[in-house]
Amino acid sequence: MPFTTENRSFSSAPFSSPNFLPDREPEPPRDPAAGKRWRIFSGCILIIIVLTWSCTKLVSRSNNNFFVGVKNGFFVRQLTHFLSGNRYDLKGEKDDRINFLLMGIGGPGHDGPYLTDTIILASYKPSTKEAAMISVPRDLIVPTGNGTYLKVNHVYALSQKDGLDKAFARTKQVIGATFGIPVHYMGVVDFQGFIKLIDTIGDIAVTVDRDFTDYQFPNNSSGVETVSFKKGDQKMDGVTALNFVRSRHGNNGEGSDFARSKRQQKILIATKEKLSSFNTLFNPRKITALFGLVNEYTKTDIEPWEVVRLIQMAKDTDANNITTLVFDDSPGGYLYSGISSIDGAYILQPVGGNYSQLQNLVQNRFSNRQLTSEHAVVVLQNGTAIPNRAAAGATTLERTGIKPIAVGNAKRTDYTTTQLYDYTNGGKALTRSFLESWLGVTAQTRIPLELLSYSVAKEMNALDQKGDPQPLDFLIILGQDVRDLSRSELIRTLTAEELKAATSTPTSTPDGTPLLITPLTE
Repeated sequence: MPFTTENRSFSSAPFSSPNFLPDREPEPPRDPAAGKRWRIFSGCILIIIVLTWSCTKLVSRSNNNFFVGVKNGFFVRQLTHFLSGNRYDLKGEKDDRINFLLMGIGGPGHDGPYLTDTIILASYKPSTKEAAMISVPRDLIVPTGNGTYLKVNHVYALSQKDGLDKAFARTKQVIGATFGIPVHYMGVVDFQGFIKLIDTIGDIAVTVDRDFTDYQFPNNSSGVETVSFKKGDQKMDGVTALNFVRSRHGNNGEGSDFARSKRQQKILIATKEKLSSFNTLFNPRKITALFGLVNEYTKTDIEPWEVVRLIQMAKDTDANNITTLVFDDSPGGYLYSGISSIDGAYILQPVGGNYSQLQNLVQNRFSNRQLTSEHAVVVLQNGTAIPNRAAAGATTLERTGIKPIAVGNAKRTDYTTTQLYDYTNGGKALTRSFLESWLGVTAQTRIPLELLSYSVAKEMNALDQKGDPQPLDFLIILGQDVRDLSRSELIRTLTAEELKAATSTPTSTPDGTPLLITPLTE
């Protein structure tokens, strides 16, 4: 389904004084609700005042780099949204999912200044105050239309040469089509902006998972330097936080883009916590400084009134309600690494030769939490002679929150088709629906005698705390038709001709929108 970008303008009690007055009748007790209403009202007035002042300064000095597509009437439009009695919805709010594309670039003065080192798809679900962050590795190849492919970190870099409006529209379309969701908003920040953002709001609290040192960290003189981090809770300023998210040659398990992506998510969550704190939201000086920073170092298509509305909606989101995911090429993962036969570049492509698994994970990121609440008891068996197929499948399944209680081989190895048996007779509908989609089969409720729950559980040693066979909810027997879930091979590898297309000039986005970009160069 093609996604389009609408044309719009983005852009302890107090001390008591001695009482020298004559006694008088006590005042009636105050209405607590009235006090609450006053605090809410005064808070809204404060926000409007700060926003008005900030927007005035912003527009008066704007170089049009902040709000993409700023047009005449920008300031008036912001005040109209705030002073109107009507509620304006954010994009995606009516569908209960707002999607953001967050990208980080080096900026002028760095090698590859517009290549996106950080690519994060973030989503917010207003009804449940849940948030999700999905890190997209920069070496993933994505389809750009007409059979052509680009490394995902090149999409914005090549498109921005035709102006920010086209760059934002095309980047959102390509990323949205790749993962099967509409991208409602987008923001791009460079290194200096990131540093000054953290320094403006104050040091952020970050937990470092392990000690590590990077002896090949790039410095500002086209050389390298050494950076180190200690395990434990840390307070990070802007420079430290930037080094933490940029390092990709660290030791002790921190030497990959995937490890770096996890660190980037940590920094984003910590920044969100600091930004939504009272000391930030109700500090006019910080708010004004933040608007100035955004104007100078950030490009975005979200307008000020939308920023304030989003903060109002998401400020109470608990960190436990933020899920994170990093696409990687680990065993049981969804990506496969390789080398381009054209220029020898390192690339990542989806297992199975298409993006359906990635799309399923992205599209169902919130429903997966509901899925795990069913606590389905699942047994996974390999019904073929291909070794380790069930183990690899279990690893993949666990990424969704479903952990099979037992994994092993079926009694037979001649299953040509995959079998899914539902012992609940539809009682756990979310799990059933997910498994049907994942396996591409329809669940069966008529169970063969030899596969009754008690028999399978006893055979697989799936026992409860008393040592009795545990009642099962689902049995999966993988057949020869299932895609290869082991990491020993890729069912369909992109051909040299297809990879060569990545160096040709794409002519349109997935929905047919004409493109004007230069060929890919490494």
